[in-house]
Amino acid sequence: MKIQAFKQIIKEAVAEAVREELSEILLQKPQLNESKTATFTSANVTGTTDIRAQLRSQMGAMFGYQQPQRNDLKVIDAIDPSTGDKVNPYLAFINDAADNMTAQDRSGLRKLD
Repeated sequence: MKIQAFKQIIKEAVAEAVREELSEILLQKPQLNESKTATFTSANVTGTTDIRAQLRSQMGAMFGYQQPQRNDLKVIDAIDPSTGDKVNPYLAFINDAADNMTAQDRSGLRKLD
């Protein structure tokens, strides 16, 4: 038997098998059963400030999520001692972006005028 004819027979058989089984595969729905009981009382909160945040944090901990730490933004008013000028807090980001720009990026920025 020729190899090409053999390959064609295999392809047709695989395609037919996939067509027959695909509908059954798509109709099968995986069943997930998850449950978690959460109870909260007034003993779960301390004080009267930001009760929602406290409960949100406790619920997140129960479900395995860590509450992100909140970092307050601070204004940077630093002055470079060698020049006496204000320090640009975004200068490192701007220099990094400029170093990693492609020719297409630069071309696109020129069109913003």
